[in-house]
Amino acid sequence: MILLRLQLHHFLSYREADLALGRQLVVLTGAPGTGKTALLEAIAWGLWGKSQRGESSDLIHSAADEMQVSLQFQQGEHQFRVQRRHDRQAGTDLQVWQRSHDDQPWTDWVQPTLTARQARLSQVLGWDYAGFCQTVYAPQGQPSPWVRRSPGDRYQQLVQILQLETLTPLVLAARDRDRSLEAEAQWFATQLQELQQEAEQQQQIAQERSQRSQHLSDLQQQQAALVQQLQSLNQQWRAAEQQQRDHQALIYQLHQLQEQIAEQQRLLDDNQQRQAQAQQILTRALSIRAEWQQWQHTQQQANRWSQHTEALQALTEQLQQVQAQYDVTVLQHQQAIAVLQQQMQEGQSALTQIEPLLQQATAIAAGYQQLQQARQELAQAQQRQAAAQPLLDQRQQVQAQLEQARIRLQAHLEDLQGQRLQLRQQHRDRSELEQALTAVSQTIAQLEQHQRYRDQVQEKQQERRNFLARLQARQRDYEAQLAELEAQANAIAPHGPCPLCDQSLDADHWQHVQQRYQQQQTEIQNLIWVICEQFAVSEREIQVLRQEYRDRAIDLEPYSQALEERGKLQAQLLAHTEQAQQLQQIDQQIQTLERSLAAGDFAPDLQRRVRQLDRQIQDLGYRDRDLSLAQQAIDQWQAIAERYAALQTAQAQQQHWQQELARLEVQYRDRQQALNQLPDSPLGQHLRQLQRQHQQVEATLRGLTAPPAATTGQEVAERYQALLEAEQTLPRLQAEQAGLEADLQQLQQRLTDCLRQQAAIAPADDRQTLQTAITTLQAQIQALQAEQASQEQAIAQQPETRDPGIIQAQLHRTQERLQLIAQERQPAQQLAALCDRPDWTVPLINQWLPHLQARCQDWLDRLGWRQGALQWQVITTDHGILGLQLSLHTDQGDRRVNTCSDSETRLLDLAIRLSLVQLLAQHPNRSGTLLLWDEPFAGLDTEQQSVLLTALSPALGQGLMVAQGRELPAIAAPHWQVIMRDQQSQILSTANAIATLETK
Repeated sequence: MILLRLQLHHFLSYREADLALGRQLVVLTGAPGTGKTALLEAIAWGLWGKSQRGESSDLIHSAADEMQVSLQFQQGEHQFRVQRRHDRQAGTDLQVWQRSHDDQPWTDWVQPTLTARQARLSQVLGWDYAGFCQTVYAPQGQPSPWVRRSPGDRYQQLVQILQLETLTPLVLAARDRDRSLEAEAQWFATQLQELQQEAEQQQQIAQERSQRSQHLSDLQQQQAALVQQLQSLNQQWRAAEQQQRDHQALIYQLHQLQEQIAEQQRLLDDNQQRQAQAQQILTRALSIRAEWQQWQHTQQQANRWSQHTEALQALTEQLQQVQAQYDVTVLQHQQAIAVLQQQMQEGQSALTQIEPLLQQATAIAAGYQQLQQARQELAQAQQRQAAAQPLLDQRQQVQAQLEQARIRLQAHLEDLQGQRLQLRQQHRDRSELEQALTAVSQTIAQLEQHQRYRDQVQEKQQERRNFLARLQARQRDYEAQLAELEAQANAIAPHGPCPLCDQSLDADHWQHVQQRYQQQQTEIQNLIWVICEQFAVSEREIQVLRQEYRDRAIDLEPYSQALEERGKLQAQLLAHTEQAQQLQQIDQQIQTLERSLAAGDFAPDLQRRVRQLDRQIQDLGYRDRDLSLAQQAIDQWQAIAERYAALQTAQAQQQHWQQELARLEVQYRDRQQALNQLPDSPLGQHLRQLQRQHQQVEATLRGLTAPPAATTGQEVAERYQALLEAEQTLPRLQAEQAGLEADLQQLQQRLTDCLRQQAAIAPADDRQTLQTAITTLQAQIQALQAEQASQEQAIAQQPETRDPGIIQAQLHRTQERLQLIAQERQPAQQLAALCDRPDWTVPLINQWLPHLQARCQDWLDRLGWRQGALQWQVITTDHGILGLQLSLHTDQGDRRVNTCSDSETRLLDLAIRLSLVQLLAQHPNRSGTLLLWDEPFAGLDTEQQSVLLTALSPALGQGLMVAQGRELPAIAAPHWQVIMRDQQSQILSTANAIATLETK
């Protein structure tokens, strides 16, 4: 993790702060109370919402009700921006954004709760708050978490930092995998036994099938001989049948000739009847023609009547159209007149509405003059203010300096109060409470492992249930496929078409198709059997998991009681404070500062300067009241300006409507005149002309005679048409009669010939004998077919045998799978056995200790350590708790590190932190080589400070330290970026300014 930027708002003594960092080493130095430690606390609070100074509400600036910390950092290839805000009333809120490159927009995290966002942020950082304070961040005044703590606490800290607890899910997964492999091995062993039994039964089934196939071949040969005899008899039978069919054909031909002769005789009679009807019509030919000529004369009169009627209809339609056009024109004029009247009424209404405002024109003009006079007075007051403005600015600057001085005193007071709070927390002896808390924490850690294991067992149960549901779905699909194959096999006829190649089936081909369907059915049956076995294995696993879940639930019963006890112990530890003598000194300093702030006896020069500026401003005649009075007068008469503008608008509207009303009056008179002159227009004259033509046509139509009824003319036409048809049909009917008589003679001659042929054909006498012999052979063939079907059914009912090579290959694969399962179970069993040991973390810790010890010793040598070699050792305390003991090996013997002085403890703690940071920087999810240290140089001389800064420079990727030494900037300048803060909160840097810190 690389810190890029830090922004503060109302955090502790800072009103606003903006610090740009990056890949650099920074030393922030200054006097006590200038807010150096607050920057490091802001980083910790911004990332985790926790601070060494107390609750979040205690960190808010005294003059504000809310605070905010924004922190931007880079982790790997991604950049993150964290913004944490706390309000005294609303509480804490956390927002996190992420992006991959500088030119990309920020993407907001979508976790719904503050807890979820904080958990994801801790996962990104690779630390929790405790691990961060034990390695990367070293707060001021806190005891060393590695030197001053008990061995049990030290061991638990190292387990948490190395994240050995994350191995527990892997161990639990190994245990689940071992049980799954055991069930799978049992299933494969059962399958191996069944495959061996299937190989033994295969030989017996093959021998029995061969015998039945030989007997079936003999039956097929006998059937072929009988079929050949039957074919010979069928040929003889077909010859006799052909002779019989010829005889029946002659009989049918005689019957057809007789029917044709009868039909010809009927047609001849019908022809004679039609000739008689035609001759009857021809006898009345003269009367029919006379009646036809009279009807044609009457039809001409009817045509003239129809023409006049059509002309009358056309005139009527044209008259209606012109009348409609005339009515539309009248309506348009009337509508235009109505619109003009409405517009004139609207103009009169508008003039009536603005009339009251026009009557007040004199009063409004007087008020507007008063407004202009007030504006002149305001301009004069502003001129006096401009003359006094430099003095006002000087007074404001001096007042701001007074406020800054008060804030510095207030910040120093807050720092003293924070130190007093820390000392009160460290007052009492905490060894017994810490040991009890460590024991309870270890118990809770073990119970949390059981809880996580129980949750994993529950997830495994759900996974097995989902697997059972999928197995049931697959079994239903296979059963449907099996039923479909059975239906297809039953639908194939022995001598029908083949469903595979569309050819006709013989016995061998039909048997091959049946065997193929049986092979597919056997494969699906095997798959269903495998699913059933997997179903049984999964049910057994679910039972085992259910029992395991109940066992873990019993183990977790004391979990809530342990949590409650740990909370009580932690509350007692937080209640301890520092020693009474230091508390008394700090209380005296706090009382002195409080009296100074209450009396206001600080910065007397600035207060005298304020009084002097007040007298100069008074001599210029400037008063804030004059400016406010002039502004009040303007505000009082501001409404008159609006009414004056409304008056001008009303006068313009009055002039507009007077012109508009005159124009509308002219348009109204023009429309009314056009409406009165409409009857004399061309449209009115055309309408009167059409009316006269319509009357003339009606008079002409009344003088004509109406046409006769349509039924009389139709009857005359029908009789005339019948006469014409009779004259044309009579010669044709006479010719048809002669043809029909000739055809009748020919049919009678053909009938005589057929009777002679019938007499010449004699029926066969041996058809009955042939029928008897054919029936006997067919009965024998059916008996043979029944016996063949019986043999084929017996062969089909035999269990299908697979290829011996396939069975042997499956046996070999099953044995290999059993061997692989045994090999795979071995590491899983070993890892599962590791979890059953209470000290399973000890071997893993022992692997880290040599590397950690070597790096610590290397750092101690760089820092000029001469107090012996630091040794790390895992021990078991008197209470049976695992602990990590640190000791110094010298020529005079070994001694515990808790006997070291404060300066020695500070060097040991620094070496341990740097070693852990370097080792853990190799992990991709850790913070990298970053170090944040508050007052690391206390108790060190100039040479030791120089050695420490020189040694840290190449080892750290980023560092931020705060210190008070005046000579420190010169020592740190060659390798570190130095930022100095004085009492006026100004920034002095040895290079370009990289920060802006304001305390107001």
